[in-house]
Amino acid sequence: MEYSAGLGSVRSPGLTTRDLLVVAGLFAASRLVYAVLGLQYDTSTFPGYMQFIDPELLANRLLESLWYYHANPPLLNFFAGVGIKLFAGGADVFFATAFHVLGLLVALCVYALTFHLSNARAAAIVATVLLVFSPAFVLYENWFMYTFPAAALLTFAAVALLRYAQNGRTRYCATFFSLLALLLLTRSLFHLAWMILVAALLAVVSRGRCRQVLYAAALPVLLVSLWYGKNYYYFGTFSSSSWMGLGLSNITTLVVSKAELEPLVAQGKLSRFALISRYRQTDALFAAQELPATRIAVLDQVKKTSGQYNFNNQCLVAVNRAYAADAVAVARHFPASYVIGLIISNRLFFSPTSMNLYFSARNRAAALPMERIFNPLMYGVAAQPGYVEQPHFGFSGGYRLEVNTSFALIALWILVLGYGYAQARKGVMAIAAPIDPRAIVWGFFVVTAIYLYAVGTALELGENYRYRFLIEPLFIVMTATALTDLVRKFRGRRPGLYDN
Repeated sequence: MEYSAGLGSVRSPGLTTRDLLVVAGLFAASRLVYAVLGLQYDTSTFPGYMQFIDPELLANRLLESLWYYHANPPLLNFFAGVGIKLFAGGADVFFATAFHVLGLLVALCVYALTFHLSNARAAAIVATVLLVFSPAFVLYENWFMYTFPAAALLTFAAVALLRYAQNGRTRYCATFFSLLALLLLTRSLFHLAWMILVAALLAVVSRGRCRQVLYAAALPVLLVSLWYGKNYYYFGTFSSSSWMGLGLSNITTLVVSKAELEPLVAQGKLSRFALISRYRQTDALFAAQELPATRIAVLDQVKKTSGQYNFNNQCLVAVNRAYAADAVAVARHFPASYVIGLIISNRLFFSPTSMNLYFSARNRAAALPMERIFNPLMYGVAAQPGYVEQPHFGFSGGYRLEVNTSFALIALWILVLGYGYAQARKGVMAIAAPIDPRAIVWGFFVVTAIYLYAVGTALELGENYRYRFLIEPLFIVMTATALTDLVRKFRGRRPGLYDN
Protein backbone atom coordinates (compact mmCIF):
# COMPACT_ATOMS: atom_id res chain seq x y z
CA MET A 1 0.00 0.00 0.00
CA GLU A 2 1.37 3.42 -0.89
CA TYR A 3 0.30 6.70 0.63
CA SER A 4 0.98 9.94 -1.20
CA ALA A 5 0.57 13.45 0.08
CA GLY A 6 2.25 16.82 0.26
CA LEU A 7 3.98 15.62 3.39
CA GLY A 8 5.69 12.90 1.44
CA SER A 9 5.19 9.51 -0.09
CA VAL A 10 5.83 6.32 1.81
CA ARG A 11 5.22 2.70 1.03
CA SER A 12 3.83 1.33 4.25
CA PRO A 13 2.52 -2.15 4.97
CA GLY A 14 -0.77 -2.60 6.76
CA LEU A 15 -1.25 -4.86 9.72
CA THR A 16 -2.56 -8.31 8.90
CA THR A 17 -4.81 -10.59 10.90
CA ARG A 18 -1.69 -12.46 11.92
CA ASP A 19 -0.22 -9.28 13.40
CA LEU A 20 -3.36 -8.63 15.41
CA LEU A 21 -3.40 -12.22 16.68
CA VAL A 22 0.26 -11.97 17.67
CA VAL A 23 -0.38 -8.86 19.76
CA ALA A 24 -3.55 -10.30 21.31
CA GLY A 25 -1.74 -13.53 22.13
CA LEU A 26 1.20 -11.76 23.73
CA PHE A 27 -1.14 -9.54 25.74
CA ALA A 28 -3.22 -12.49 26.95
CA ALA A 29 -0.12 -14.51 27.84
CA SER A 30 1.38 -11.66 29.85
CA ARG A 31 -1.84 -11.08 31.76
CA LEU A 32 -2.10 -14.77 32.53
CA VAL A 33 1.45 -14.78 33.92
CA TYR A 34 0.72 -11.83 36.18
CA ALA A 35 -2.62 -13.28 37.27
CA VAL A 36 -0.83 -16.47 38.34
CA LEU A 37 1.65 -14.32 40.27
CA GLY A 38 -1.31 -12.78 42.12
CA LEU A 39 -1.55 -9.30 40.60
CA GLN A 40 -5.06 -7.80 40.73
CA TYR A 41 -6.74 -4.59 39.66
CA ASP A 42 -6.32 -2.02 42.44
CA THR A 43 -9.09 0.52 43.11
CA SER A 44 -7.91 1.35 46.63
CA THR A 45 -7.07 4.82 45.28
CA PHE A 46 -10.77 5.63 45.02
CA PRO A 47 -12.17 7.66 46.68
CA GLY A 48 -9.49 8.37 49.28
CA TYR A 49 -6.77 9.83 47.06
CA MET A 50 -6.69 13.60 46.80
CA GLN A 51 -7.29 13.44 43.03
CA PHE A 52 -10.85 12.17 43.43
CA ILE A 53 -14.12 13.97 44.09
CA ASP A 54 -16.42 12.54 46.77
CA PRO A 55 -18.32 9.55 45.25
CA GLU A 56 -21.61 10.91 46.55
CA LEU A 57 -21.06 14.12 44.60
CA LEU A 58 -20.08 12.15 41.51
CA ALA A 59 -23.26 10.13 41.82
CA ASN A 60 -25.66 12.99 42.59
CA ARG A 61 -24.03 16.25 41.45
CA LEU A 62 -21.67 15.11 38.70
CA LEU A 63 -21.84 17.99 36.23
CA GLU A 64 -21.77 20.69 38.90
CA SER A 65 -18.84 19.06 40.67
CA LEU A 66 -16.85 18.69 37.45
CA TRP A 67 -17.52 22.30 36.41
CA TYR A 68 -16.22 23.65 39.71
CA TYR A 69 -13.38 21.18 39.97
CA HIS A 70 -10.12 23.14 39.90
CA ALA A 71 -7.69 20.71 41.53
CA ASN A 72 -7.00 18.61 38.43
CA PRO A 73 -8.26 18.10 34.88
CA PRO A 74 -11.81 16.71 34.86
CA LEU A 75 -11.73 13.51 32.80
CA LEU A 76 -10.58 11.05 35.48
CA ASN A 77 -13.43 12.08 37.74
CA PHE A 78 -15.83 12.14 34.79
CA PHE A 79 -14.86 8.53 34.10
CA ALA A 80 -15.29 7.64 37.77
CA GLY A 81 -18.68 9.35 37.87
CA VAL A 82 -19.89 7.51 34.77
CA GLY A 83 -18.83 4.21 36.35
CA ILE A 84 -20.71 4.98 39.56
CA LYS A 85 -23.84 6.14 37.75
CA LEU A 86 -23.99 3.21 35.34
CA PHE A 87 -22.78 0.35 37.49
CA ALA A 88 -23.06 1.47 41.13
CA GLY A 89 -21.53 -1.35 43.18
CA GLY A 90 -20.07 -2.95 40.06
CA ALA A 91 -18.07 0.13 39.08
CA ASP A 92 -14.80 -1.61 39.98
CA VAL A 93 -15.40 -4.18 37.24
CA PHE A 94 -16.12 -1.37 34.79
CA PHE A 95 -12.91 0.44 35.73
CA ALA A 96 -10.82 -2.73 35.43
CA THR A 97 -12.34 -3.69 32.07
CA ALA A 98 -11.78 -0.20 30.63
CA PHE A 99 -8.14 -0.12 31.75
CA HIS A 100 -7.45 -3.59 30.32
CA VAL A 101 -8.99 -2.58 26.99
CA LEU A 102 -6.73 0.49 27.01
CA GLY A 103 -3.79 -1.81 27.70
CA LEU A 104 -4.56 -4.00 24.70
CA LEU A 105 -5.00 -0.94 22.46
CA VAL A 106 -1.67 0.51 23.62
CA ALA A 107 0.00 -2.81 22.81
CA LEU A 108 -1.53 -2.73 19.32
CA CYS A 109 -0.37 0.86 18.84
CA VAL A 110 3.19 0.10 19.96
CA TYR A 111 3.30 -2.84 17.55
CA ALA A 112 1.90 -0.72 14.71
CA LEU A 113 4.20 2.24 15.36
CA THR A 114 7.31 0.08 15.56
CA PHE A 115 6.29 -1.89 12.48
CA HIS A 116 5.62 1.19 10.35
CA LEU A 117 8.64 3.16 11.57
CA SER A 118 11.12 0.29 11.31
CA ASN A 119 9.55 -1.83 8.52
CA ALA A 120 10.44 -4.86 10.62
CA ARG A 121 7.99 -7.30 12.14
CA ALA A 122 10.71 -8.72 14.36
CA ALA A 123 11.31 -5.29 15.90
CA ALA A 124 7.56 -4.80 16.40
CA ILE A 125 7.24 -8.15 18.14
CA VAL A 126 10.21 -7.48 20.43
CA ALA A 127 8.88 -4.03 21.33
CA THR A 128 5.46 -5.50 22.13
CA VAL A 129 6.95 -8.25 24.29
CA LEU A 130 8.95 -5.72 26.28
CA LEU A 131 5.86 -3.57 26.73
CA VAL A 132 3.21 -6.11 27.72
CA PHE A 133 5.46 -8.15 30.00
CA SER A 134 7.16 -5.18 31.67
CA PRO A 135 6.13 -4.89 35.34
CA ALA A 136 5.59 -1.14 35.14
CA PHE A 137 3.11 -1.39 32.27
CA VAL A 138 1.07 -4.06 34.04
CA LEU A 139 1.18 -2.31 37.41
CA TYR A 140 -0.07 0.99 36.02
CA GLU A 141 -2.71 -0.77 33.95
CA ASN A 142 -4.00 -2.26 37.20
CA TRP A 143 -3.93 0.98 39.19
CA PHE A 144 -6.96 3.26 39.10
CA MET A 145 -5.37 6.64 38.49
CA TYR A 146 -4.89 9.03 35.57
CA THR A 147 -1.36 7.82 34.77
CA PHE A 148 -2.27 4.88 32.54
CA PRO A 149 -5.05 6.63 30.56
CA ALA A 150 -2.68 9.55 29.96
CA ALA A 151 0.04 7.24 28.62
CA ALA A 152 -2.56 5.55 26.43
CA LEU A 153 -3.82 8.84 24.98
CA LEU A 154 -0.28 9.95 24.18
CA THR A 155 0.37 6.66 22.38
CA PHE A 156 -2.91 6.88 20.43
CA ALA A 157 -2.03 10.43 19.40
CA ALA A 158 1.31 9.22 18.00
CA VAL A 159 -0.51 6.71 15.80
CA ALA A 160 -2.89 9.39 14.52
CA LEU A 161 0.09 11.65 13.73
CA LEU A 162 1.81 8.84 11.82
CA ARG A 163 -1.31 8.26 9.73
CA TYR A 164 -1.55 11.97 9.00
CA ALA A 165 2.13 12.13 8.06
CA GLN A 166 1.60 9.19 5.72
CA ASN A 167 -1.51 10.34 3.85
CA GLY A 168 -2.09 14.01 4.70
CA ARG A 169 -5.80 13.54 5.40
CA THR A 170 -7.45 16.15 7.61
CA ARG A 171 -9.36 13.63 9.70
CA TYR A 172 -6.16 12.10 11.03
CA CYS A 173 -4.73 15.52 11.86
CA ALA A 174 -7.96 16.46 13.67
CA THR A 175 -7.89 13.12 15.50
CA PHE A 176 -4.31 13.80 16.58
CA PHE A 177 -5.15 17.16 18.13
CA SER A 178 -8.41 15.86 19.63
CA LEU A 179 -6.45 13.15 21.43
CA LEU A 180 -3.99 15.77 22.66
CA ALA A 181 -6.91 17.79 24.01
CA LEU A 182 -8.22 14.73 25.87
CA LEU A 183 -4.72 14.20 27.22
CA LEU A 184 -4.56 17.75 28.57
CA LEU A 185 -7.96 17.31 30.18
CA THR A 186 -6.75 14.10 31.83
CA ARG A 187 -3.24 14.98 33.06
CA SER A 188 -2.20 18.48 34.11
CA LEU A 189 1.47 17.68 33.44
CA PHE A 190 0.67 18.33 29.77
CA HIS A 191 0.01 22.05 29.44
CA LEU A 192 -1.73 24.06 26.76
CA ALA A 193 1.61 25.70 25.92
CA TRP A 194 3.01 22.29 24.91
CA MET A 195 -0.01 21.58 22.72
CA ILE A 196 0.30 24.95 20.98
CA LEU A 197 4.03 24.34 20.46
CA VAL A 198 3.29 20.97 18.84
CA ALA A 199 0.67 22.57 16.58
CA ALA A 200 3.03 25.38 15.59
CA LEU A 201 5.91 23.02 14.79
CA LEU A 202 3.68 20.70 12.77
CA ALA A 203 2.27 23.66 10.83
CA VAL A 204 5.78 24.87 10.01
CA VAL A 205 7.17 21.52 8.84
CA SER A 206 4.03 20.42 6.94
CA ARG A 207 4.96 22.14 3.73
CA GLY A 208 1.96 23.61 2.00
CA ARG A 209 -0.40 22.28 4.68
CA CYS A 210 -0.03 24.95 7.34
CA ARG A 211 -3.66 26.04 7.02
CA GLN A 212 -4.89 22.44 7.23
CA VAL A 213 -2.94 21.86 10.45
CA LEU A 214 -4.15 25.09 12.04
CA TYR A 215 -7.76 24.31 11.12
CA ALA A 216 -7.46 20.80 12.57
CA ALA A 217 -5.91 22.12 15.77
CA ALA A 218 -8.24 25.07 16.25
CA LEU A 219 -11.23 23.38 17.90
CA PRO A 220 -9.22 21.10 20.25
CA VAL A 221 -7.01 24.03 21.31
CA LEU A 222 -10.11 26.17 21.82
CA LEU A 223 -11.72 23.47 23.97
CA VAL A 224 -8.72 23.29 26.29
CA SER A 225 -8.40 27.09 26.32
CA LEU A 226 -12.02 27.43 27.38
CA TRP A 227 -11.43 25.04 30.28
CA TYR A 228 -8.35 26.99 31.30
CA GLY A 229 -10.30 30.21 30.92
CA LYS A 230 -13.09 28.85 33.12
CA ASN A 231 -10.53 28.10 35.84
CA TYR A 232 -9.04 31.55 35.46
CA TYR A 233 -12.47 33.20 35.73
CA TYR A 234 -13.49 31.31 38.87
CA PHE A 235 -10.16 30.60 40.56
CA GLY A 236 -7.53 32.91 39.06
CA THR A 237 -5.39 30.12 37.59
CA PHE A 238 -4.98 29.71 33.82
CA SER A 239 -4.34 25.97 33.87
CA SER A 240 -6.13 22.70 34.46
CA SER A 241 -4.83 22.31 38.02
CA SER A 242 -4.51 24.51 41.11
CA TRP A 243 -1.83 22.33 42.71
CA MET A 244 1.38 23.47 41.03
CA GLY A 245 2.54 25.27 44.18
CA LEU A 246 2.07 22.15 46.30
CA GLY A 247 4.39 20.20 44.02
CA LEU A 248 6.89 23.00 43.53
CA SER A 249 7.34 23.34 47.29
CA ASN A 250 8.65 19.75 47.41
CA ILE A 251 11.71 20.62 45.33
CA THR A 252 12.31 24.08 46.78
CA THR A 253 10.88 25.01 50.18
CA LEU A 254 11.09 21.55 51.74
CA VAL A 255 14.76 21.22 50.80
CA VAL A 256 15.60 24.12 53.13
CA SER A 257 15.60 23.81 56.92
CA LYS A 258 13.08 25.66 59.07
CA ALA A 259 15.92 27.52 60.77
CA GLU A 260 16.81 29.09 57.42
CA LEU A 261 13.20 29.79 56.46
CA GLU A 262 12.02 31.37 59.72
CA PRO A 263 13.91 34.70 59.29
CA LEU A 264 12.42 35.14 55.82
CA VAL A 265 8.93 34.48 57.16
CA ALA A 266 9.53 37.00 59.96
CA GLN A 267 10.66 39.59 57.40
CA GLY A 268 7.54 39.00 55.29
CA LYS A 269 9.52 37.63 52.36
CA LEU A 270 7.76 34.30 52.73
CA SER A 271 4.23 33.52 53.87
CA ARG A 272 3.51 31.52 56.98
CA PHE A 273 2.77 28.52 54.74
CA ALA A 274 6.49 28.22 54.09
CA LEU A 275 6.71 26.66 57.57
CA ILE A 276 3.61 24.48 57.24
CA SER A 277 4.02 20.92 55.99
CA ARG A 278 1.12 19.75 53.87
CA TYR A 279 2.10 16.21 54.83
CA ARG A 280 2.15 16.58 58.61
CA GLN A 281 -0.05 19.65 59.10
CA THR A 282 -2.85 19.09 56.63
CA ASP A 283 -5.38 20.46 59.12
CA ALA A 284 -3.65 23.85 58.98
CA LEU A 285 -4.25 24.13 55.24
CA PHE A 286 -7.99 23.84 55.66
CA ALA A 287 -8.17 26.02 58.77
CA ALA A 288 -6.25 28.81 57.09
CA GLN A 289 -9.21 30.85 55.95
CA GLU A 290 -12.81 31.47 56.89
CA LEU A 291 -14.44 31.85 53.52
CA PRO A 292 -18.17 32.30 53.00
CA ALA A 293 -20.00 29.23 51.78
CA THR A 294 -20.50 29.03 48.03
CA ARG A 295 -23.35 26.50 48.29
CA ILE A 296 -21.39 24.37 45.83
CA ALA A 297 -20.57 21.17 47.66
CA VAL A 298 -17.33 20.35 45.86
CA LEU A 299 -15.95 23.76 46.92
CA ASP A 300 -17.40 23.95 50.45
CA GLN A 301 -16.75 20.37 51.55
CA VAL A 302 -13.75 20.13 53.89
CA LYS A 303 -13.73 16.35 54.15
CA LYS A 304 -15.18 13.77 51.81
CA THR A 305 -17.72 11.30 53.14
CA SER A 306 -14.89 8.75 53.21
CA GLY A 307 -13.07 10.91 55.79
CA GLN A 308 -10.21 12.23 53.66
CA TYR A 309 -9.70 15.93 53.03
CA ASN A 310 -11.24 17.46 49.92
CA PHE A 311 -8.32 19.09 48.10
CA ASN A 312 -10.78 20.87 45.82
CA ASN A 313 -12.01 22.99 48.72
CA GLN A 314 -12.09 26.68 47.78
CA CYS A 315 -9.46 27.57 50.38
CA LEU A 316 -6.82 25.51 48.55
CA VAL A 317 -6.69 28.03 45.71
CA ALA A 318 -5.14 30.72 47.90
CA VAL A 319 -3.04 28.16 49.79
CA ASN A 320 -1.56 26.87 46.55
CA ARG A 321 -0.85 30.43 45.41
CA ALA A 322 1.08 31.06 48.64
CA TYR A 323 3.01 27.80 48.25
CA ALA A 324 3.93 28.72 44.66
CA ALA A 325 5.11 32.23 45.58
CA ASP A 326 7.12 30.86 48.50
CA ALA A 327 8.68 28.19 46.30
CA VAL A 328 9.90 30.73 43.76
CA ALA A 329 11.27 32.99 46.49
CA VAL A 330 13.04 30.08 48.20
CA ALA A 331 14.64 28.99 44.91
CA ARG A 332 16.00 32.53 44.49
CA HIS A 333 17.32 32.76 48.05
CA PHE A 334 18.73 29.22 48.17
CA PRO A 335 19.71 28.23 44.61
CA ALA A 336 22.08 25.54 45.88
CA SER A 337 19.19 23.83 47.68
CA TYR A 338 17.16 23.86 44.48
CA VAL A 339 20.08 22.24 42.66
CA ILE A 340 20.12 19.51 45.32
CA GLY A 341 16.41 19.01 44.71
CA LEU A 342 17.05 18.78 40.97
CA ILE A 343 19.71 16.12 41.50
CA ILE A 344 17.29 14.01 43.54
CA SER A 345 14.43 14.47 41.07
CA ASN A 346 16.71 13.40 38.22
CA ARG A 347 17.79 10.32 40.14
CA LEU A 348 14.14 9.41 40.58
CA PHE A 349 13.18 10.24 37.00
CA PHE A 350 15.71 7.75 35.67
CA SER A 351 14.72 4.98 38.08
CA PRO A 352 12.42 2.08 37.08
CA THR A 353 8.84 3.29 36.71
CA SER A 354 7.54 0.26 38.63
CA MET A 355 8.85 1.68 41.94
CA ASN A 356 5.65 3.59 42.70
CA LEU A 357 5.17 3.46 46.48
CA TYR A 358 1.43 3.93 46.01
CA PHE A 359 0.96 0.57 44.34
CA SER A 360 -0.57 -1.98 46.71
CA ALA A 361 1.89 -4.17 48.61
CA ARG A 362 0.20 -7.22 47.08
CA ASN A 363 0.74 -6.04 43.51
CA ARG A 364 4.33 -4.99 44.11
CA ALA A 365 5.09 -8.40 45.58
CA ALA A 366 3.39 -10.10 42.65
CA ALA A 367 5.42 -8.08 40.13
CA LEU A 368 8.77 -8.62 41.88
CA PRO A 369 9.71 -11.88 40.07
CA MET A 370 9.19 -10.14 36.73
CA GLU A 371 11.15 -7.09 37.92
CA ARG A 372 14.11 -9.38 38.51
CA ILE A 373 13.99 -10.20 34.80
CA PHE A 374 12.93 -6.90 33.25
CA ASN A 375 14.72 -4.31 35.37
CA PRO A 376 18.18 -5.50 34.24
CA LEU A 377 16.89 -5.95 30.69
CA MET A 378 15.12 -2.59 30.29
CA TYR A 379 16.99 -0.34 32.71
CA GLY A 380 20.28 -2.04 33.49
CA VAL A 381 19.62 -2.14 37.24
CA ALA A 382 18.64 -4.81 39.75
CA ALA A 383 15.11 -5.23 41.05
CA GLN A 384 16.04 -4.27 44.60
CA PRO A 385 16.00 -0.47 44.98
CA GLY A 386 17.99 1.68 47.34
CA TYR A 387 16.75 4.69 49.25
CA VAL A 388 17.29 8.42 49.22
CA GLU A 389 16.17 10.78 51.94
CA GLN A 390 13.18 12.87 50.96
CA PRO A 391 13.67 16.47 51.99
CA HIS A 392 11.21 17.72 54.58
CA PHE A 393 12.46 21.08 55.82
CA GLY A 394 15.96 19.88 55.19
CA PHE A 395 17.19 16.36 55.64
CA SER A 396 16.04 15.24 59.06
CA GLY A 397 15.70 11.54 58.29
CA GLY A 398 11.93 11.40 58.63
CA TYR A 399 11.09 10.43 55.04
CA ARG A 400 12.66 8.09 52.50
CA LEU A 401 12.09 7.51 48.81
CA GLU A 402 12.99 4.44 46.81
CA VAL A 403 15.61 5.15 44.17
CA ASN A 404 17.41 2.98 41.64
CA THR A 405 19.04 5.41 39.24
CA SER A 406 20.02 3.81 35.94
CA PHE A 407 22.98 5.45 34.28
CA ALA A 408 22.48 3.05 31.38
CA LEU A 409 18.98 4.49 30.95
CA ILE A 410 20.35 8.05 31.03
CA ALA A 411 22.84 7.14 28.30
CA LEU A 412 20.09 5.42 26.29
CA TRP A 413 17.88 8.50 26.51
CA ILE A 414 20.71 10.71 25.25
CA LEU A 415 21.53 8.34 22.39
CA VAL A 416 17.96 7.59 21.31
CA LEU A 417 16.76 11.20 21.52
CA GLY A 418 19.91 12.36 19.77
CA TYR A 419 19.27 9.87 17.00
CA GLY A 420 15.62 10.91 16.83
CA TYR A 421 16.57 14.58 16.57
CA ALA A 422 19.00 13.78 13.76
CA GLN A 423 16.33 11.82 11.89
CA ALA A 424 13.75 14.57 12.34
CA ARG A 425 16.15 17.32 11.30
CA LYS A 426 17.36 15.38 8.28
CA GLY A 427 13.81 14.81 7.08
CA VAL A 428 12.65 18.37 7.67
CA MET A 429 15.74 20.02 6.17
CA ALA A 430 15.68 17.91 2.99
CA ILE A 431 14.16 20.72 0.90
CA ALA A 432 14.57 18.93 -2.42
CA ALA A 433 12.46 15.97 -1.35
CA PRO A 434 9.09 15.48 0.38
CA ILE A 435 9.29 15.14 4.15
CA ASP A 436 9.66 11.57 5.33
CA PRO A 437 6.68 10.77 7.61
CA ARG A 438 9.14 9.18 10.02
CA ALA A 439 10.80 12.57 10.50
CA ILE A 440 7.54 14.14 11.67
CA VAL A 441 6.81 11.33 14.12
CA TRP A 442 10.38 11.32 15.42
CA GLY A 443 10.13 15.07 15.95
CA PHE A 444 6.98 14.64 18.02
CA PHE A 445 8.65 11.92 20.09
CA VAL A 446 11.70 14.07 20.81
CA VAL A 447 9.79 17.27 21.62
CA THR A 448 7.46 15.38 23.97
CA ALA A 449 10.25 13.47 25.72
CA ILE A 450 12.27 16.64 26.33
CA TYR A 451 9.16 18.44 27.57
CA LEU A 452 8.29 15.63 29.98
CA TYR A 453 11.84 15.48 31.26
CA ALA A 454 12.02 19.24 31.85
CA VAL A 455 8.64 19.53 33.55
CA GLY A 456 8.94 16.19 35.34
CA THR A 457 12.22 17.06 37.05
CA ALA A 458 12.18 20.84 37.51
CA LEU A 459 8.78 21.31 39.16
CA GLU A 460 8.35 18.35 41.54
CA LEU A 461 10.26 15.94 43.72
CA GLY A 462 8.78 12.64 44.85
CA GLU A 463 7.21 10.64 42.04
CA ASN A 464 9.35 11.66 39.09
CA TYR A 465 9.60 8.10 37.76
CA ARG A 466 5.81 8.14 37.36
CA TYR A 467 6.10 11.11 35.00
CA ARG A 468 8.56 9.20 32.81
CA PHE A 469 6.10 6.32 32.50
CA LEU A 470 3.86 8.52 30.37
CA ILE A 471 6.27 8.24 27.45
CA GLU A 472 7.67 4.79 28.20
CA PRO A 473 5.54 2.99 25.57
CA LEU A 474 6.73 5.48 22.94
CA PHE A 475 10.31 5.26 24.17
CA ILE A 476 10.19 1.51 23.56
CA VAL A 477 9.09 2.28 19.99
CA MET A 478 11.92 4.80 19.61
CA THR A 479 14.55 2.41 20.94
CA ALA A 480 13.39 -0.56 18.86
CA THR A 481 13.31 1.57 15.70
CA ALA A 482 16.73 3.12 16.33
CA LEU A 483 18.32 -0.26 17.05
CA THR A 484 16.77 -1.75 13.92
CA ASP A 485 18.19 1.09 11.84
CA LEU A 486 21.58 0.58 13.48
CA VAL A 487 21.60 -3.16 12.77
CA ARG A 488 20.68 -2.55 9.14
CA LYS A 489 23.42 0.03 8.76
CA PHE A 490 25.96 -2.28 10.38
CA ARG A 491 24.99 -5.07 8.01
CA GLY A 492 24.91 -2.75 5.05
CA ARG A 493 21.31 -3.62 4.30
CA ARG A 494 18.50 -1.49 3.01
CA PRO A 495 15.20 -1.89 4.85
CA GLY A 496 12.80 -4.24 3.17
CA LEU A 497 9.07 -3.89 3.30
CA TYR A 498 8.49 -6.60 5.89
CA ASP A 499 12.06 -7.49 6.88
CA ASN A 500 10.99 -10.89 8.15
